[in-house]
Amino acid sequence: KPLADRLEAANPHTAFIPNGANFARFYEASKPLPCPEELRDIPHPLFGFVGALQPCIEYGFLEFAAKTHPEWHFVFLGGEKPGADLSKLKAMATCHFLGLRPNEQLPAYIAQFDACLNLFAAGDLSKDVSPLKFYEYLATGKPIVSMLWEDQVEPFPDVVYGAHSNREFVTLCEHALEELPSLVTQRRLDHGAQAAWSVRAGRVSRILATAGLL
Repeated sequence: KPLADRLEAANPHTAFIPNGANFARFYEASKPLPCPEELRDIPHPLFGFVGALQPCIEYGFLEFAAKTHPEWHFVFLGGEKPGADLSKLKAMATCHFLGLRPNEQLPAYIAQFDACLNLFAAGDLSKDVSPLKFYEYLATGKPIVSMLWEDQVEPFPDVVYGAHSNREFVTLCEHALEELPSLVTQRRLDHGAQAAWSVRAGRVSRILATAGLL
C-alpha cells in the first residue's frame, strides 16, 4: 500500500490490489494429508516458514523463540539467498532447513504445521511487500504468527497473531499453540478465499472496464 500511495501522487489513476494465492491448492492443507517423509521424525509443536530465506527476514525473533522453548521445532521450506546469516539457527537441533520444494507439494508440508510464520523484518523492503505466503497461509486456516507491520497484518487483526518484539513473538506463538479449531479458522479461510487469484483478477477486470480499457 505505501508503494501505491507514492505512485498515486504521480498518477491519480492508480489502484491498489493486494497479493493473492492459489486458494484451491493451499486449502488442501486444511485437511488431513499424509506426512512427508522428512517431517515424520520431527516432534511437535512444529512451526513452519515457507519462502525465500532472505536478509530481510527477522531471524533474531526465531533465535529467541528457539532458545526460550527448546521443545519447539522450526521447519523452513525455501531457498537461501545471499546475505542471509542462518549460522545461529543452523547450529540449533530444533531448526530444520529442507530447501526448496515444488509448489504443488507445499500443502502436504503445511498440513503438518501447528502454526505458520510470516517473518519480514522492519525496513524499506517490508513496507512495500505484500508477502504471497501470507495469503497462502490464510487459505490453510492454520494459526499465523507474524511481525506486526502495517499493510501486512493490519487488515486481518481478527485472524493473525502480530508481534512487535521477540518476547511478544514467543508469547503469541504460545497462544497459537493453544488455539482450538473455532470460528477463527473459518474466518481465515474466508479471507483466503477472497484473496484467490480469480477474485483478484476479477477486480482488475472491473477497474479496466470502468476506465473503458476492457
